Amino acid sequence: MAGMDVDPGHVRAVQRGEPGAMDALIRATYAAVYALCRRLLADPADAADATQEVYVRVVRSVVGFRAEAAFGTWLHRVTVNVCATALRRRGDARARGQVAGTIAFATPGAADILPSSDDTEGRVAERDQARRVAGAIAGLPADARAVVVLRDVQGLSTKEAAAVLGISEGAVKVRLHRAHARLREMVD
Repeated sequence: MAGMDVDPGHVRAVQRGEPGAMDALIRATYAAVYALCRRLLADPADAADATQEVYVRVVRSVVGFRAEAAFGTWLHRVTVNVCATALRRRGDARARGQVAGTIAFATPGAADILPSSDDTEGRVAERDQARRVAGAIAGLPADARAVVVLRDVQGLSTKEAAAVLGISEGAVKVRLHRAHARLREMVD
């Protein structure tokens, strides 16, 4: 969980209320939290709002953090929960016709994938494929998209993804398998 793990001593400093400790914690993890929100929500404005909500929850809850898991795992979980709530709210607004459309999911570097050849045609084909995959990921249901983002984009292990999502490792594997099958249908 690169970017979200913080030295346990620093977390304890935040819990003790040491001056500047919370600011340093936010600065150390902000980019990773925002990037995960952006991937899960597929909209920069929604991601910014969700990131702010994540840190509101962190400020309220970090004192109760018991270090039973790594801080990064806990922060991932908070982030995924905030994004899941945002997706449910957004879905309700879309159902009522108050929000139209979505912004395409932006897999990090998807548009900048290094081509396997130097020819322009090859680069165009690879970028087109990357855009189709990113669009297909954006079209997955929220629970499937979360598993794909955590495992395939963020690179978490099955165990880490299960901890973040609060489900069993078997459930992660099943969701990932089904999501991959759905992605193959959507992209091919």
